[in-house]
Amino acid sequence: MKKYIYLVALIFVAMSCQNDDDGTPNNEPTLEGPWSLVNVSGGLAGVDQDFELGIITWDFDIETQQLTIVNTNTDVVFDGYPSGVYDFQALTNGEITTIVIDDNINLEINVLTNSQLVLDEGIAFDGFLYTFTR
Repeated sequence: MKKYIYLVALIFVAMSCQNDDDGTPNNEPTLEGPWSLVNVSGGLAGVDQDFELGIITWDFDIETQQLTIVNTNTDVVFDGYPSGVYDFQALTNGEITTIVIDDNINLEINVLTNSQLVLDEGIAFDGFLYTFTR
């Protein structure tokens, strides 16, 4: 009879064990994936332009280090960069991460959360600030 009690206890213990490593989602913010440009602000003229979700998207592919921009904006306002596929690198220097696009465009990451990305051209007085959302 003791064998059966030990067997049942062993089964309960085995069933109650969980492997937390397999089901734990990664909640770290990442640049990877699509972002929708929702605002461009700054410049000498003091631009402050809002965009509807999906009008302008930037899709970062970390593995290939390519950025795909789809810009369907038809207004005559400053909206950043035209549609295309661009090479990019994410370079970190201490606390500062800079996105370098096609070796000549530098955008500093000011904010990166799971739902918001803010990029800054880093040029005093006439640089632009790009705000994205998921």
